[in-house]
Amino acid sequence: MLKIMGKAQVSGRNYGQKIISILNGILSIKASNKTSKTEKESTTMNINTSLISNNNSYAGHKPAYIVIHNTDNYAKGANAKAHAKAQHDGNFKGYSAHVYVDDTEAYQALPYNRGAWHVGVNYGGRLFGTVNNRNSVGIEMCVQAGYNYEKAFQNTVQVCKQLMKQLGISADRVVQHYDVCAKNCPSAIRAKGDWNRFKQLIGAETPTPTVDKYYRTRKSWADSKSQIGAYKSLENAKKEWKQGYTIYDWNGKAVYPVQTSEKAVVLTGKFETQLPIIRKGDSGVAVSVLQSVLGVTVDGHFGDDTEASLKVFQKNTGVKVSGTCGIDSWKKMIEHMKANTHN
Repeated sequence: MLKIMGKAQVSGRNYGQKIISILNGILSIKASNKTSKTEKESTTMNINTSLISNNNSYAGHKPAYIVIHNTDNYAKGANAKAHAKAQHDGNFKGYSAHVYVDDTEAYQALPYNRGAWHVGVNYGGRLFGTVNNRNSVGIEMCVQAGYNYEKAFQNTVQVCKQLMKQLGISADRVVQHYDVCAKNCPSAIRAKGDWNRFKQLIGAETPTPTVDKYYRTRKSWADSKSQIGAYKSLENAKKEWKQGYTIYDWNGKAVYPVQTSEKAVVLTGKFETQLPIIRKGDSGVAVSVLQSVLGVTVDGHFGDDTEASLKVFQKNTGVKVSGTCGIDSWKKMIEHMKANTHN
């Protein structure tokens, strides 16, 4: 008698074939288990953290959105590591991102609790002001010469899913750069019509967000410490509203008082003599223009966030760092907008 797995097998004419069949079954089960484990492991993308720095970033970042970009750098070797290293070494002027992803690997370049300079200038994006440098994580898909688009695309999807889970961000708050400022970005994904596919792929593991639908009164959306009230009713919020404050809905959109839309404000060389010197504590249309260019929440109130962002802009563009927006700062913003218009 031959025993395999505790069951008696009768020896005889076809017992050899029976043994082979049983062994094949055992091997098939082991192979199946091994394959499943490998497939499970392959769904996690390792994000290299060896090149993290604080270059070109803001303190006090509270990520609530993820913005997908691609680098538009088609040079040979312009991969994730090269971009992360350039940012780490201080070689990017006025620009940064949190994570760079290519067709083989991913590199984190900024801590997630610091804001990146990635939203840029507004050309009419529907989410500009709602999504800004201080409440979003920027992911750049690298498109270096000879890259494998599908692998880079899938890797970017996976990194996005991991950050959604890590930071508690739902799929409806993952947006393309185009949605924020109407720039053709991520151009490679958009050229292939793959944005809907991207959203479908990240949706499978999307947590159901719990949103408290309150109207909040603050000096700016990012300045949660300045909040003086939270109301279920907008009318009640208006009754308690004070000068210098803005009422925001649960998505961070300013709803009262109504400011001049940033989409209607045009900044060109023709208007530079009409733009006043503004500083912390000021409010009005000129402040909204400034906030539009800086990529911060547009609420028309020159507060701490606007001042901090302006100082970063001044430092990165060679203007004296004062936190006051005068003629030199306006000129640099005009140059910045003209340069980005041709990108």
